Amino acid sequence: MTSTLTGAQPVLFGRAQEFGDIAARMAGAADGTSRTLLVSGEPGVGKTALLREVTKHVSESAEVIWAACLPMSSFSVPLLPLASALQRRAAGVPAGPGGLDGSVGYAPVTFDAWLDERCRERPVMLVVDDLQWADESTLDVLLYVLAGPGDRRLLVVASLRDGEEGPLVTSWLCNVRRLPGVEELHVGRLDRLGVAGQLTSLLGRPPHQSLVDQVYERSRGNPYLTQLIARGLGQDATSLPAGLPHELREAATQHWHRLSPAAKVLIRMLALAGRPQGGLRLKEFASRVGVGQDIVPLLREAVDGAVLEVVLDGRYWFVHPLLAEVLEDSLLAEERQAIHAVLADAILADDSFEMRRDVDSVVAVADHHAGAERHEEAFRWALIAARTSGEAGGAAEELRLLWRALRLWPAVPDPGMTETEVLRRIQAAADRAGDVEAELEAVARLLVILDRVDEPLLTSELLVRSIDLEDELGRPSAGVERASDAVTLSAPYPDSPEHAIATAELAEKELWRGVPSGGERAERAVQLARHCGSATALARALVVRCTASVFAGGQGGLDDALAAMAAAAEARDFPVFANAAAWASNCIDIGAASLDATALLSRSRERLELLGAPHRYVAKLCAQEAYALLMLGRWQVCVERLRVALGSSPGPRADGIARLTASLLDTRQGRWDQAEAHLARVAELSGSRFEFFGYHAIRAELLIAQGDPLAGFEAAMAGVGVGHANLTEHLMPLAARALADEAQALRDQGEDPEPALARLRALRESHPTIVVVVGPGPAHAREIEAMTVLYDAEVDRAGNGQGTYDIWERAAGASADAGLAWDEAYCWWRAAESLLRSSSRHERARAALRRAFELSTALAAMPLVREVEALAHQCRVNLSAPSDIGPAVAAALPNLTPREREILALLVGGRTYAEIAHALFISEKTVSSHISHMLRKTGTNSRVELAQVARRVNARGD
Repeated sequence: MTSTLTGAQPVLFGRAQEFGDIAARMAGAADGTSRTLLVSGEPGVGKTALLREVTKHVSESAEVIWAACLPMSSFSVPLLPLASALQRRAAGVPAGPGGLDGSVGYAPVTFDAWLDERCRERPVMLVVDDLQWADESTLDVLLYVLAGPGDRRLLVVASLRDGEEGPLVTSWLCNVRRLPGVEELHVGRLDRLGVAGQLTSLLGRPPHQSLVDQVYERSRGNPYLTQLIARGLGQDATSLPAGLPHELREAATQHWHRLSPAAKVLIRMLALAGRPQGGLRLKEFASRVGVGQDIVPLLREAVDGAVLEVVLDGRYWFVHPLLAEVLEDSLLAEERQAIHAVLADAILADDSFEMRRDVDSVVAVADHHAGAERHEEAFRWALIAARTSGEAGGAAEELRLLWRALRLWPAVPDPGMTETEVLRRIQAAADRAGDVEAELEAVARLLVILDRVDEPLLTSELLVRSIDLEDELGRPSAGVERASDAVTLSAPYPDSPEHAIATAELAEKELWRGVPSGGERAERAVQLARHCGSATALARALVVRCTASVFAGGQGGLDDALAAMAAAAEARDFPVFANAAAWASNCIDIGAASLDATALLSRSRERLELLGAPHRYVAKLCAQEAYALLMLGRWQVCVERLRVALGSSPGPRADGIARLTASLLDTRQGRWDQAEAHLARVAELSGSRFEFFGYHAIRAELLIAQGDPLAGFEAAMAGVGVGHANLTEHLMPLAARALADEAQALRDQGEDPEPALARLRALRESHPTIVVVVGPGPAHAREIEAMTVLYDAEVDRAGNGQGTYDIWERAAGASADAGLAWDEAYCWWRAAESLLRSSSRHERARAALRRAFELSTALAAMPLVREVEALAHQCRVNLSAPSDIGPAVAAALPNLTPREREILALLVGGRTYAEIAHALFISEKTVSSHISHMLRKTGTNSRVELAQVARRVNARGD
């Protein structure tokens, strides 16, 4: 059977929306409404690759004609794109029209008539790539085609580059845009997540986030430039090598080389300016570097040449910022120093500078002093610019400038502040920027230079912070020992927040290690926090007491978690707020599909956003919310949350949770390579830490899906001893499923399934019931029930190769009650399988199969869709859910046969000839014949009119 999904599985990263838009227009054209789509975008943005992917998708149901225009410079061959396209068409396809060999007089009429004939046979997608290079004759033919009948099964797609349309194409576009059915689609640059996806494809595994940041900064989301930048990188690369590849330099400077000498000097100076500049400041800069003419014509030349563009507030900057880096790198060190000195002096000499002191100008002064190697001025202005950036919310810029100040500190005779003070500023800025590595480095340096005797409270605070940061990074640390050290250092100051926080930290580490004193110490931490009056200390202590309550199976954890959130919000302690929200969710319901717990995570994320929290803390809750949404089957919203979580540097914890979620989604929707790549990234981030987020269960499901059931069994069993982990209840059903698949594989090969069955008996003996994490919530209780029945069903399937319908029906019902849509779909498929292959209770089997199809298509679970379709085809079950044309149509159109009414229902439902044929197990020719008979009986002229008549009659109830 043909899936009803359209464009659900595009290979290109970051282009799902565009892919779907074009595929949907093709589907509309296939139903008899001709359409035209103009696809535009800058060079290298991926227009051609996108269209290639779409044509692959539609090629089975439509004829694709690909006409590529070429840059023929001073001459052109009439009709070359169309003639070449027709010559390349596949063998066995009817020949193209004559008149495309240079005799262009009748070409429009000839080509249009031939195209009309092809559209009657099947839908046609005509792609004209790089339209900006089309010759006049080709444009004439295309205009004639676009102005043709509107009921042809034809989609014409033309791609063109932004800003490269000559007068001929510009005039043609003016005419075309006035025609009915013409739409436009602009393909923009990829966002950061799209670049990360492209790098994953290029490198074969998810890249380090630091590498993503560097590549995105250079390519600005242009896929072609990203490809050039990534060429030659190893899978484990964490940063880009020094310098730029030769091909990348050539690509970046292609338009710049076409500029006049004076314009080149001006553009090179702008590159060293390092940021967009307005016309007045550029004029001042130009006069100081020797550009002795009006710069307006030079700017016009650069904008028209696609080198510069006008950005915010009328300032000028590079279309591709990578060019700025290439131009700066092409200068000698002495040349760069001299220009930087000139630029710094020019900004300081501007009378408006002291009045405004805007962030952009202050940072520019700091950068130019550094570029000129004026150490004292560079140090002083780095501190000034860092403070200015921080006050404006630019934490990442503040951090960059402070690291520079620290590097310059030893070379400045009288810096005016200690090294400790500079490092403390770096630590605070790194926290605001979400740069965990940078903050940990600052803390480590502080712990080296601090005197523990003179600064016991600061040392205690930094010890606790180092534990938190190493936990965030997944690095092994002596947490209990270091926390105990912090408690000892702060003990002489029992009323201090530092002592309460250290006590809470030690209690948390003891709880996770199973140390009996952890609960009592958590209670002591709350008392100390209340006594010292610190909201931060109270928030941390309440979270730890909540943890102790959950671990002990108590019911009072939710109140502590909610109170911790309130205290953390008051103190603006964002990491504790996010942690408290996660625990509050667990206290409501630890079930995988809890609406109430998911709603709390959503509200908490929104609260964090309102509080202005750094991205990594919002990303953490986004990732956890995405995880919960996936379990509920709300995969589209899950994808939206994943884009937020991974759309900027999310921090290691959020990155790991988001990638586990993405891996499970990719597994269930059939993108197994991507799923494997996400799991590899999780392991790189320290897989052991993510065992608690269901790592082993997710890996087991992927291995089973990939056809390696024994490895899937081992992965499931590896998760049994983890403890308080997500998806623990799913481990036994997965293990039994793996062994059932292995037993079936042995049967299919004519071998004895006893080895797999022996393992299954051993599993059942060691684990007669599923492994359960004790915790609250009705959703959790329903999940336990569903997984218990599913475990029994898989064991039953292993024994007889199919299982029995009744147990699979109970498993499907229990999964539905638990809100586990993915498991429900799987169970209905198995239920149908158990009946259909035994040729009994066929009606119940059809109902089960249709329910499995309905769920799996809604979930875009393509591997399951294919299994359901294959079973339906084998057993000749029609999975279609045609529109009910009702008794009114039957009464109004009494001459229609039952088969004709069945076809009409599918036609009203929007099905194509091919889909109707596939659904009813007949040929397209038979479908066409039936529709011709209905046209004659009803007096209608087209299938569109026939469907409209049926809809109107049905709506009126005539």
